[in-house]
Amino acid sequence: MTETNPTLHATTLQLLKATAFAVVAAGGILIAAVLPAEYGIDPTGLGKAMGLTALHTPAAAESAAVPAPAVVMSDAPAAVIESVIQQPTPYQSGEMTLTLQANEGAEIKAQMKAGEAFVFSWKSTGGPVNFDMHGEKPNDGDNFTTHWKDRAKSEGHGSFTAPFGGSHGWYWKNKGTEAVTITVKVSGYFEKLYRPG
Repeated sequence: MTETNPTLHATTLQLLKATAFAVVAAGGILIAAVLPAEYGIDPTGLGKAMGLTALHTPAAAESAAVPAPAVVMSDAPAAVIESVIQQPTPYQSGEMTLTLQANEGAEIKAQMKAGEAFVFSWKSTGGPVNFDMHGEKPNDGDNFTTHWKDRAKSEGHGSFTAPFGGSHGWYWKNKGTEAVTITVKVSGYFEKLYRPG
């Protein structure tokens, strides 16, 4: 006669109970959390109560929420551009240097059309300077728009896209007692880099 091992029988029974409990728990999580958050299906109402239905966004709404950017450039009609921004001006690089004596200020500008862009880097040797990066529309008197302004800086780096056609650039002021030399490098799309006369 064969004897049954009570320890083995109890372990198998415990395993079956644990598996059944895991299946029931997974089903409950699926119904209460996953369906409301992922698919917007909330049969129990718990998803709404826990704020999970707010996580569901239909695929059509997601694609409609991100419109293709519209770029408007001077001398060109409005165009919808997805991954390429065309420029009417060829890519170029420019570099200029100026020296400012104590309490002296000067400008370097780039002539640009609306939508043209460049990356820039300027550095001051001999001491920090105050600066105002700004733009001016043609024939607009003494009016200008400040893009970035700061005090006591020895360098500045970044990218810039012209919001309107005109001249865009920097005015630096040496507030120190010694002369400073500023070198600015620009690469991108602009008509010319120059010092206003």
